[in-house]
Amino acid sequence: MEIRKYTHGSLFSGIGGFDLGAKMSGIPTLWNCEYEEHKRKILKRHFPNSYQYSDVCTLSNPPYVDIISGGFPCQDISIGNNSNKNLWRNGEIGIKGERSGLWREFARIIHEVRPCYVIIENSPLLANRGFEKVLYDLTQIGYDCEWQCLQATQFSYPHRRERIFVIAYPSKIRRIYHSQIFMPVEEILSKWTSRQNIIPMPIKRFNSESNYERVRMDDGFSTGLDIRRIEDCGNAVIPEIGMYLFECIKEFDKAYSNVIEQGLLNNESLKIAA
Repeated sequence: MEIRKYTHGSLFSGIGGFDLGAKMSGIPTLWNCEYEEHKRKILKRHFPNSYQYSDVCTLSNPPYVDIISGGFPCQDISIGNNSNKNLWRNGEIGIKGERSGLWREFARIIHEVRPCYVIIENSPLLANRGFEKVLYDLTQIGYDCEWQCLQATQFSYPHRRERIFVIAYPSKIRRIYHSQIFMPVEEILSKWTSRQNIIPMPIKRFNSESNYERVRMDDGFSTGLDIRRIEDCGNAVIPEIGMYLFECIKEFDKAYSNVIEQGLLNNESLKIAA
């Protein structure tokens, strides 16, 4: 059987965590979409051949790709936004919020493109603050999905950084093939070695008393630029986790294709026998 070549497009692309994960998995990113200009410049520098969109709300019918990925805004969902605690209790924000509510645009574009697979990332609190909406919308446009919480520590990083990851695919796949799409992390990790040398860091480097000289070397740039860099990295998907998810999709898709091919062969055999 021929090795399938996949294509990728990313929404809410940030500085390209999913795009880099796709590249590490041998999958080209045909297009990305990011609202903030300085992040688009970073994307253009590292992915010059990817077509760039700037606003998910005006993006309509982008070219077909096999996989769409995106971490839609978590500000109205995440526990890090302490100012919204009372609103959470009243159910007034979460995925209904102005920023996290951009999920509706994500769902719209999935419906327009109809990719084979979709990767969704958000705060684990999405499970209590709007996940039913995500599941409902995916069902309405003909997709089934599986989900899992993953931590940075599972990929040899010295911090927790837990996130929920969803992989969706057309419902017809589940009617035929019943294996899970998420593979054990160690099975994927055994196939490659992280390009990052992990250096243990005391947690006090990242507490409220940390200063920029202790977080990174003084390179002459203003602290304002450092704040933006740290924020960009903090919001980005860890590329190795992205690669893991793409590898899960490739293995799942290969197994599913084998089932379909074998089923067709069996049908042909039955016709001949009859």
